[in-house]
Amino acid sequence: MKKLALGLVAVGVVCASDFKGIIENIDATQKTIAINGMVIKVMPYTKIEQDACGVGWDKAKKFVDLKKGDLVKVDLLHHNTTPIAEEIEIKCMDQRAY
Repeated sequence: MKKLALGLVAVGVVCASDFKGIIENIDATQKTIAINGMVIKVMPYTKIEQDACGVGWDKAKKFVDLKKGDLVKVDLLHHNTTPIAEEIEIKCMDQRAY
């Protein structure tokens, strides 16, 4: 049991969550996006997709394809205090209320 506890301390705390919102800001230099005031790190392994909107398959995208105002769903990993995007899905804008 002591070895397990020591392993958890050495690795740090990692937990996952989903987050949905509109991109408010993009920092291409730091590779971050801001949603609802939260700055999220986008890593080279982050999977980015454009929702198919009910027609065909989702399309693979890159960081440069993200735009301010995009509605996105982000699968987050929280490593210590840094939120990291594991997956970003650009949602369809057709079904928005306004």
